[in-house]
Amino acid sequence: MKVETYHLEFITPCFCAGANQAIAEVRPASIRGKLRWWFRVVGGSKEQEAEVFGSIRGDEGNSSSLTVRVSPHPLSRQWEPFPFQGTSNRGYLLYFAKASADGSRWVKGGALPPGCRFDLQIIRRRCVSQAAAETFDLALGCFLVLGSFGLRSTRGLGSFACSEAPFSEAAFTRLLERVKQRVPGFLGGLGAFRGPENQLLDALGGQLRGLRSGGYSASKPSPLGSSRPRQTSAVHLRPVRDGDGQFRLVVFEAPPDRVLGVVSRKGAPRLGNGIPTAENPRQTQRGWR
Repeated sequence: MKVETYHLEFITPCFCAGANQAIAEVRPASIRGKLRWWFRVVGGSKEQEAEVFGSIRGDEGNSSSLTVRVSPHPLSRQWEPFPFQGTSNRGYLLYFAKASADGSRWVKGGALPPGCRFDLQIIRRRCVSQAAAETFDLALGCFLVLGSFGLRSTRGLGSFACSEAPFSEAAFTRLLERVKQRVPGFLGGLGAFRGPENQLLDALGGQLRGLRSGGYSASKPSPLGSSRPRQTSAVHLRPVRDGDGQFRLVVFEAPPDRVLGVVSRKGAPRLGNGIPTAENPRQTQRGWR
């Protein structure tokens, strides 16, 4: 048995809860689900996924090789809802969190605030094949650098910084190259925004507006996801914190055939050259260019 411990800190509000949506909490099941998502994105096969995460298929079911545990640190303050205009960039980003579930999340303690810390333990209970282990290691690395969880995690909420995997442009470039070697269709890049925490949610909202106004929402299906049929977005906005304490924005898009259902991915356009790169990182109100 091998135990790995990671120290995480939220940099955007995390709307993650159990049965009571008004009480936010870090849930191991949510993290486990995101690890599984990344495992599929970076090329894990169904057989490898069953080997790592377990399976109940047929008469050959097996238990998971992993246990995920979390240990929250005491909160120094509770998250509190705040007024905003729906037409503002921040309001555009947070409106769904405020309006969904009849507003039950938009209460004191309904989210975990930036600065909230918790420890994540990955317990490897038994050995798996080398191919499955290497795939999971890459999936875990992606989660620690680019992952998020909870409501609107594809839009930048529930994002965190990891002490054991601090973000830097060089580390991001290396990780992106590793992923692309395994998954040529993976797209990603770092935008031009660099600023303090109090500008981060506005920058995220502006970027989301830019993608939508770029015509991706009008396409059916859309790489931004859809409500009918219900499909998550293949495009993720991810804020990160660099070594100087400033915040940046990453945009990445997983191959739709790995993360979207058949109906939603059929004919869906991809962001393609709309994803920023180190050579062309310019950002505008209407999106990347």
